[in-house]
Amino acid sequence: MYYWRLAIFYFLEELGCFANLQEQQCNYVVKNFSETFRASGRLDSEYYQTKYDKLFVQLGRLNSKKLSHLVRIQKSIEPGSAAYMEKGIPFVRVQDLSSQGISEPCIYLDQKSCAEAPRPQKDTILFSKDGTVGIAYKVQENDPEFVTSSAILHLNMKTDEMLPDYLTLMLNSPIVQLQAERDAGGSVINHWKLSEIADVLVPVLSYEQQKEISLLAQSSFRYRTISKQYLEIATRAVEVAIEQNEDAAICYIEDCENLLV
Repeated sequence: MYYWRLAIFYFLEELGCFANLQEQQCNYVVKNFSETFRASGRLDSEYYQTKYDKLFVQLGRLNSKKLSHLVRIQKSIEPGSAAYMEKGIPFVRVQDLSSQGISEPCIYLDQKSCAEAPRPQKDTILFSKDGTVGIAYKVQENDPEFVTSSAILHLNMKTDEMLPDYLTLMLNSPIVQLQAERDAGGSVINHWKLSEIADVLVPVLSYEQQKEISLLAQSSFRYRTISKQYLEIATRAVEVAIEQNEDAAICYIEDCENLLV
């Protein structure tokens, strides 16, 4: 997570988000009817907090693009609980998704139930729109085949203006999380409308800056994969020590380390 957090910090610093941290915060805001309900159709007061106004002022100063300009947004399926199985193709829901990866789902589907479902490919960005909104994860080359619920959108790049690793990191950053909080709030269960997601503003840095941030994000995933492999080796080594002896466990660890080098 160190490199992931470092990448987000660098991203926010490049955008100048730390410039006015000492500015006094106001705990109220005054707006007239034309600035509120007439413009947005929203009456919930949380939607008009000052922090959102400041965010969009900052984004207006930058080279910002709507998400729909950068990606193709594809919806997935919702087969219903009657189609759930204990074996088959993994069915990934929002609770199985995080910015760092996909946990093992407890629900599966057969081929017939998910025949119409889009299959995420390498560099597809999964993006949650219901429940816990705004979680973004870029599919890796070694991820197994799976399908997602309708609460998870599939974003595929349609321009070379932006690198997918950079976009994924940006979607998980406070810049987009604040937009998610603003749009999806005001209800018991968070739901982010597709039209609102399409209008999300994304700051576009130079290619060199994007590349530097992307390398940090990739380092995070690489070291996380290595850590997971070592944990699996250590777990198996304990089993070998119990089943055989300590020397056999040490030999097992050394053999595995040679394979990882």
